[in-house]
Amino acid sequence: MGGGALRETKVELPNTEEGGRWTEDRSARRKLNYQLPMTNDGGLKTEDNGRMTTQHDGKLGAVIALLFLAAFFALTKTTPVSWNDIARTATVESLVERGTWTIDGSPWLDQTKDKVFLNGRFYSDKMPLLSVLGAGVYAVVRATLGASLAPDCAGACGYFWITFVLVGIPAALMIALFFAYAGRAGVPLWSALLGTLAFGLGTMIFPFALVFNHHVPAAASLFASFFLLAIRSAPGGRGAPGRWALCAAGLTAALAISFDVLSGITAASILGIALVRYRRDLLWALAGAAIPLLITALLDYQIAQTIIPPYMITNGYDYAGSAFPATFGGNGTPDDYAAYAFRMFLGGQGLFAYNPLLLIALVGALAIALRRGHALRVEAAFVLAGFVLLALYLALFTGNLGGVAYGERWYVAAIPVLFSFIFFVPPLGAATRNMPAWIIFLALFALSAFSTFQGAQGPWLYTPPPLQMTRDVNHLPIFGFKWNIKFP
Repeated sequence: MGGGALRETKVELPNTEEGGRWTEDRSARRKLNYQLPMTNDGGLKTEDNGRMTTQHDGKLGAVIALLFLAAFFALTKTTPVSWNDIARTATVESLVERGTWTIDGSPWLDQTKDKVFLNGRFYSDKMPLLSVLGAGVYAVVRATLGASLAPDCAGACGYFWITFVLVGIPAALMIALFFAYAGRAGVPLWSALLGTLAFGLGTMIFPFALVFNHHVPAAASLFASFFLLAIRSAPGGRGAPGRWALCAAGLTAALAISFDVLSGITAASILGIALVRYRRDLLWALAGAAIPLLITALLDYQIAQTIIPPYMITNGYDYAGSAFPATFGGNGTPDDYAAYAFRMFLGGQGLFAYNPLLLIALVGALAIALRRGHALRVEAAFVLAGFVLLALYLALFTGNLGGVAYGERWYVAAIPVLFSFIFFVPPLGAATRNMPAWIIFLALFALSAFSTFQGAQGPWLYTPPPLQMTRDVNHLPIFGFKWNIKFP
């Protein structure tokens, strides 16, 4: 930050039992006069040890956002290839070019099975709000650039612009917000940078920022909601958020649901934080949440004359040639629950096989949730509870692992809030050098980054994770490891 005069500020600092950040003393706090270097606009400077007292330089956050934005611009795909994004593309094309929700007239109709048959017509089974936003982007680039959503769009493909605007830009902003969160948490600059790079380059966020999908916009909305609530728990966090901040937190949490129904579990856990922390002003969060939910209900009614999303209308999947059972979301159940859960978490399509750094974040959330007096204990407990409930639902009530895609895509929206706890365990959260933790972290980072590189080649294609666990109940040892990287 720019130079500025020093001014004396009285700051309330918590006692700690073990030198950890954000740990409150169980008896009382001490009030200390502390001399902090401040800029002319009130921002705090970096101390000699690299720690930002309340927030990191906003310019550095902007640079991070621009770097990721440039990468997304260069790598964003130009045409849909999966049932998922083809169904959404068909809706956008139909809305703009024919003014209807039905996709019967779309050239994409026969290339997707992610559709429902209602009142004698076919519709995409995707939540409608993101498609409406996509129609807005497409209408603009169609009128100004001559872009097209035809399967043979050649050079001017509207899919690229829709994806970049609605997925790539939110992803880049979310990564910058993640860096800002680290600054508000009092994380050292080196730790904040490394953790942010690990988040941006070592999770499924990057691959799915390159294709038109609902997971990444939902993830960005959920993390924005979490950010608005969690940063107030930091020492010197100015107490409870203002009513408009609570309203925005509720709005962004519900916006995620309007993009992705499964995000409702994580959104409920985030609103649970508001219930515990700020129950007196909870109505403001609920008022904000009502806005996207009401808009979604109106759009659902336009489509099917009911406020129930097409995704949830079970008989919509009951038509000749349907690829899905007539159930909620067209989901089945596993034939072998244990094998399915193993593959979902650790095996050939495992969440932690594709995102191994998430294991460290999971340990961090658990450690904070169990630490009495920690300022983020409530947040960690709710985030963990939401993650466990999501995992149980997906392991018990689905049967296809999210279809053909890179990794277990159903968890993408929940990754950012859980990953935010990676800063509170070694090595990023250690006050002293912890060599074993660094070895583990760097090894998992390398695997995660390679996984991201693989996923970016084809987010809607299946490629095995770099390293996975194996399971064979008929031979000993039952569990093992399989190395899937093949070098020339």
